Amino acid sequence: MKKKSLLKIMLIFILNIVFTYGSTVYQFENGIPENIKVSETSKLEITNLKSKDGNNSLKWTFKGNDTLSILGDVGYSTFKNGGYEKSRSSYVMWVYNKEAFDDKMLVQFKKNHQIKTSFEMSMNFQGWRTIWVQYDRDMTGTPEEGMDEIVLISPKKSGEILIDQIIPSVLIDPRHNTRDEQVNFVNLDADTSVNTHWMSLYKNYNAITKLEGKALTQNEISGIKSIETRFRDNILKKTKVNDEIIKENEKKLDFYKTKTIASPQTIVVYRDFNDEQKEKLRDIYILEYGKWLRELAFMYNSTEKESQKNKIYSIFKEALDYLYDQGWSRGSGQGTIHHLGYQVRELYQAVFLMKAPLIKDGQLKKASEMVRWYSALGIIFTPEEKIKGVNADILNTMLPGMLMGILLNEDEKNIGQELRQFNKYLTKSIDYAPGLIGGFKKDGSMFHHMQNYPAYAKGAYEGLAPIIYYLGNTPFALDKNAYEIVKNAMLMTRVYSNKKTWLLTLTGRHPENIFEIADDIFRYTAFGREEGVDKDLAEAYLRLSPDGKYSDELRKLGFKEEKAPNGSWTMNMGSLQLQRRDEWLAGVKGFSRYLVGNETYVKNNLYGRYMSYGTFQIVENSLKESGFESDGWNWAHYPGTTAINLPLEKLRSSLSQVDAQSGIEEMLISDETYSGGNSLNNNGMFAMKLHENAKYNGSHRARKSVFFFENRAILLGSNIENNDGENETHTTLFQNYLNEKEVTFENKKISENNFILDSQNNLYKIVDGEVVYKKGLQNSYNHKNGKPTKNNFELAYINHNKAPKDESYEFSILIKGNKDEQEKFKKDSGYKVLQKDYRAHIVEDKISGMKGYALFESGEIKNDKFIKSVDIPSMILLASKNKSLEISFVDPDLRLYEGIDETQYDEKGNMKEVNIYSRKWNGNESIPHTSSIILKGKYKLEKENKDVKVEIKNGETIIKITTTYALPVKINLVKID
Repeated sequence: MKKKSLLKIMLIFILNIVFTYGSTVYQFENGIPENIKVSETSKLEITNLKSKDGNNSLKWTFKGNDTLSILGDVGYSTFKNGGYEKSRSSYVMWVYNKEAFDDKMLVQFKKNHQIKTSFEMSMNFQGWRTIWVQYDRDMTGTPEEGMDEIVLISPKKSGEILIDQIIPSVLIDPRHNTRDEQVNFVNLDADTSVNTHWMSLYKNYNAITKLEGKALTQNEISGIKSIETRFRDNILKKTKVNDEIIKENEKKLDFYKTKTIASPQTIVVYRDFNDEQKEKLRDIYILEYGKWLRELAFMYNSTEKESQKNKIYSIFKEALDYLYDQGWSRGSGQGTIHHLGYQVRELYQAVFLMKAPLIKDGQLKKASEMVRWYSALGIIFTPEEKIKGVNADILNTMLPGMLMGILLNEDEKNIGQELRQFNKYLTKSIDYAPGLIGGFKKDGSMFHHMQNYPAYAKGAYEGLAPIIYYLGNTPFALDKNAYEIVKNAMLMTRVYSNKKTWLLTLTGRHPENIFEIADDIFRYTAFGREEGVDKDLAEAYLRLSPDGKYSDELRKLGFKEEKAPNGSWTMNMGSLQLQRRDEWLAGVKGFSRYLVGNETYVKNNLYGRYMSYGTFQIVENSLKESGFESDGWNWAHYPGTTAINLPLEKLRSSLSQVDAQSGIEEMLISDETYSGGNSLNNNGMFAMKLHENAKYNGSHRARKSVFFFENRAILLGSNIENNDGENETHTTLFQNYLNEKEVTFENKKISENNFILDSQNNLYKIVDGEVVYKKGLQNSYNHKNGKPTKNNFELAYINHNKAPKDESYEFSILIKGNKDEQEKFKKDSGYKVLQKDYRAHIVEDKISGMKGYALFESGEIKNDKFIKSVDIPSMILLASKNKSLEISFVDPDLRLYEGIDETQYDEKGNMKEVNIYSRKWNGNESIPHTSSIILKGKYKLEKENKDVKVEIKNGETIIKITTTYALPVKINLVKID
């Protein structure tokens, strides 16, 4: 007896230790814990009928208002500011209901027998449901550390439930608790947050409206059939079917029914599980299960044998029923639902392809409701005045599900009404989005995460383009305006990419040679017009994929491969300037007080601070073929940048969760408004005031510019300064991966007025600055995990020494020139620098006569033939011919707000790290601003321009130009004699 008593005391002691640290998990594999008590009228037992992990769950049979008490420290901890992350204590529990009933279960948390906080769980469901309820935000009352009892009060009527995997307190990111029909009070802020498209299932489902409208026209009825046929044909894959394969899938079903169907996002609640607790988990992910269901759908549609169809459908139906039982049903939020769209595309397709047998069996409604719930179909009912842009995740992962949810209606009239609503939503959401809000921009950018983000644009177009194709040439097609916006954005992807690979500085948090633009999007969208096929998109497809899946189809229609885009493009919503000739692309990128310079996550881009410090890159074919390889890459030397040469260990980002609206990430901005580009007559320029965020070194500054004339680039820098006395500051000319096993080591200095030909056949002329050239094995770190990497590289940079003050540089590049051009360039590089100082960088191209003005300050321009003064910092390109002037003017300030945002500065007036998502100005429209240029001499407009006014005064011409969003304004002037 003494041994048993001692064992009992030790067990209680161990349990109390676990409770104290808040890592308790109730999995009910070893009987009923002694600290769980119920009312006399209740009964507790362990059952193996159903469970969420392990083999057992807790069965509670109760009378009305019975109680179940769990004694011991709840483990709640008060949130403390200033920590690495902003996760908060949440209560997690799984509950199984055999029958839905309209009542609630009350959950209370006590301290010394006093109720401190509580919440209610709706019991109107059947199957498993989980709840993630945050103590501080979601519950009634005020939680306290040291709470020592959890009390479940049963509904008013008698019944029974199963309970499993109770986690009294676990830290969960406050953005991710999901509101659903069981706990519809959870995380209400998510309905208006950045992640609302993922998180607002409850709001969106309840926004679905029964539409009443005019009867469908014959064209609309035909259009519905066309959409269904195109959709079905596009996703259906014929597959092998025989009795043996059917039996294998029966066994698969038996296997899956021993598993928990989960979303990968839910693993956060396992963060503190020990090995023994983790061993009891038996999750498989919904993505795997959905793919299997889709395979069954493929099989069903690949056989004509009725007996096989019946067996396959029987497996499919039982698998669906198990999925519902697992909690994958209308009204269930799975605890958290963020990023679910990536996991359920195949599930939606499976249901869509099985529409006919589900209708025949009377089972479509439940399946349809599931798709309509998880796809957030209700988003299409958003009032037009509240639609501001569109989230790339919606286009990529949710839009196809929404369309399938519509097509899963049994009533054709309902399909037609909802397709009309779908069209309205798409048309409005595709319109230009304000500020940094996700969606399409006038310069061809596609925004996500508050920035131009090609990786997300790729996914967005891959989701949207087939939808445009399905709707094309029907009454539900996009109207001309929306279609042209999408078309222009898609065509821009093959401008900032070459041939399919986009610039390194546009890779976001994935600086790797892994991304390519998708060519199929051009074909899909070409066929998505209201009428006919779009020539530009069709011929872009043929250039990108001359032997592609659809190339023969397009050639038979008379389309030919386009020539590679050549010219100059300005994308100031991305602080990006592009120059293309022949088959190469050169691009330069900056950042500002509006646009982030980097995106860094815990496992991505850990050394990416300098990605937008005036990065200049030349791309021909893939990034690797153009000189970039992440293994061995020196992250302190992005080409074109002016940056402090920190040891990479010190360059690694210091990450934290800045506020509750952000993740554990870094997205730094500057306090400068001057960063962007300009284009005129297929040439361009870029300039920026570089100022590093004070999170690292707020003393680091530079004034930088790039001028493009045909295949020549002139790069200037002035006023380079910082207070780092330990590390040199470098302006990088190039860094190129050498795809050679053995490389002869080199380390040399190259003086001014010399030339360097890099391994990419780009010729550099150094005018101002001593260059260090290195060649050999280079050691670095993996940008995801910090593990050592190495490779052979060549690297060239101008050394500005330690703690530079008023340093400068000048070099020019002949891009991909042949030998004759290189010899000519060595004799005369064809340009003249007229000014390079704090106020301005001005360059004249001696070949074309074009002049570029990077005017960092307002005021007079000394000794210029054409321009007397400007009233704001600006960028001007000017070409004169006989008695005419062509001017392209840019006010690079995006003007999303005026003055300063005081929340971005500390008490000493220094910039501090802030979350770009929580900036109150990030969704503002650009404030129109009228700027003035005073020209020497008298000019008039060649033709009327609504954005430009001209006034002659005292023999001078005053030009007033109204701009928004840093868009270039082209002005054609004629001299007045």
